[in-house]
Amino acid sequence: MSTRSCRLPAAADGQAGYVHVWQGRAPASGVVLLAHGMGEHALRYQPLAESLVAAGFDVYANDHRGHGQTVREASQLGDYGPEGWRGLIDDALLLARRIRDDYEVPVLIMGHSMGSMLVQHLLTEASELYDGAALSGTTAVDVMAAAAAAPAAAEESAEAGETDLFASFNAAFEPVRTPSDWLSRDPEQVDLYVDDPLCGFSVTDASFASLMEAGAAYSTPEATSRIRPELPIYVFAGDKDPVGAGGVLVRRVVDRYREAGIQDVELKLYPDARHEVFNETNREEVVRDFLAWATRVRDRVSRRTSS
Repeated sequence: MSTRSCRLPAAADGQAGYVHVWQGRAPASGVVLLAHGMGEHALRYQPLAESLVAAGFDVYANDHRGHGQTVREASQLGDYGPEGWRGLIDDALLLARRIRDDYEVPVLIMGHSMGSMLVQHLLTEASELYDGAALSGTTAVDVMAAAAAAPAAAEESAEAGETDLFASFNAAFEPVRTPSDWLSRDPEQVDLYVDDPLCGFSVTDASFASLMEAGAAYSTPEATSRIRPELPIYVFAGDKDPVGAGGVLVRRVVDRYREAGIQDVELKLYPDARHEVFNETNREEVVRDFLAWATRVRDRVSRRTSS
């Protein structure tokens, strides 16, 4: 297996993203694009990428703006930049189109948490770029936006500051050992996150507002109706994940896709698992299930295109 990291061509606003690539020795039979979550970075998905490469996929994962290797100094952490959320969308579209130009194999995308919100948005604009889409630790962003817009919630957020979002997630697991216990039942994985200088931050107020605004727009029936109905979608999360309200808001997303006429929507909720299911105590099961879905979609698309 080979790995490399490189800058992407500059987007329309002149900013260049950063992408990490994992490839096997043999030609790939599929490609998986990985979109990481808020307050983390793409290299945390190295173990998953290695498993995907072993299954015949090439893997691409870019650091979102304000995250990972796009950041030159700590003050830039969590700042999407002048374009806000739109900049992240444009980066993802640029990468997907480049992959489509370079490969003639099925292309899948998997987004975790904020990355799953990115995928939700992308599918309403360009579902034709992907042969399958997976959402990990996702939520109904419009419901979150409505809650954030409530006067009481806005006042509480202003008093508590940027970290209030993560603190509220952690409160569900009191008494806690760290500020990040909400991520996983595995203390070793939590400690790796806590000790990583490129993890554990929220995004700026302006960046968060741009995400909430976009989330309200891409969650409407009109928006979801633009997703091609034959696209396979796999949604998975822990049933103790506070981001998805213990599965309630995860099911809301699934119901919307089914109501939009999407024919193949699969839901998997893992009992007692928290937010980062790929770093949970049952992560081998999670990876196995995801690989089974990705392989099934890849092989089905390959058979259809070769016949």
